[in-house]
Order: sequence, then structure tokens, then C-alpha cells
Amino acid sequence: MKRSLLFLSLLSLALSMNAQQRPADSALRKGNMAYKKGRMDEAAKAYEQAAADERGSFNLGNALYRQEKFGDAQQRYEGAAAATKDANAQSRALHNLGNSWMQQQKYEEAVNAYKQALRRQPADEETRYNLAYAQKKLQQEEQKKKQDQQQDQQQQPQEQKQDQQQPKPNEIDKQDAERMLEAMEQQEKNTQDKVRGKAKAATRKPIEKDW
Repeated sequence: MKRSLLFLSLLSLALSMNAQQRPADSALRKGNMAYKKGRMDEAAKAYEQAAADERGSFNLGNALYRQEKFGDAQQRYEGAAAATKDANAQSRALHNLGNSWMQQQKYEEAVNAYKQALRRQPADEETRYNLAYAQKKLQQEEQKKKQDQQQDQQQQPQEQKQDQQQPKPNEIDKQDAERMLEAMEQQEKNTQDKVRGKAKAATRKPIEKDW
């Protein structure tokens, strides 16, 4: 009797699990058909219904990736990798995660994703190739940053030197100031001479004409 109850309990559990998997399997099949026909919007909607399953999350990531929604695809691949303990499935999700990071020009993140994928599948040549490519892009990015910093450091002293050579507004050279002062003194002297001359003329008596 106990064996019969145990058998019925296990059978009920199996049927319950199958019932839960059926909607996900149906959604996956529907999504796969749409994906093969290139209808990515339709495929994404179908995969969304099976997103709780690792396969649904992974396939949804692929559909989003094909639509160039790389940020959304990245999140789905992360979810797919976390939703399974299977090393092969994790490796596939992490490989595509690296691709989504590459599309966003996040090369350091891509390198880390590919390394994680290789830890699970060391013999995967495609991931190894992508890792080498991502490392090269990261190296180029770091070199460019260093060059930009060096150029900024070189340009800054030159700009300061140019600023020092340029006279400030309303600033007069010392020699110019001396020349202007001499001219003003000479002008004042000439003016005083003219005033003295007029004063002398005013004090002279008018010349009387003989009649």
C-alpha cells in the first residue's frame, strides 16, 4: 500500500512538472519557428513567455541581439547563464554575453565574459578567437587613452606660454609709456610757451600811427 502511494505521489509530481514545462516548450517551439523565418519581434514575444527557462532566456537574448538591442540581450544572457548549472549551456550564454558587450564597445566586460566561457569549455576555439579579438580591442582603447592624456599634458604648457606672451587688455609697454609721457610734457611745454607769448602781446601798447 505504501509503495502504491509513493508511486502515485511520484507520478503526480511528474505530471505536474510536465504540465509546467508544456507552456514553456510550446512557447519555445513557436519562438523557434518565428526566429527561423526572421520574424524577430514575434520570436521575442514567444520567448518572453518561456523566459523563466534557461532556453527561453537564451533564445530571447538571441532574438534581441538580432534586433540590435544589445543591452537587453546582455541581460538575458546573464539570466540564462545564472539559470542553469550545465557547463555547456553556461558557456554558450557567456559566449553570447561577450558578443553583446563587444557590440556596446565594452571590451573589458567582453574579455571577462569570454574568459568565464572558456573556463567552462576550454576547447571552444570560437570563444578563444573572440577573446583574443576583445583583448586586442581593449589594448588599442587603453593605448588611445594614454596618447590622449599625453597630448593634453603637452598642449597645456604651450597654451599657458602663449597666454603669458599676450599683453593683457589696456596694458601698456614701459617704453611706450615713457614715450607718451615725453610727448605729453612736450605738448604741455608748447602750450605754456603759447600762453606766455599771448600774454606778452597783450601787454604791449598799441602802435600809434602818425597822421
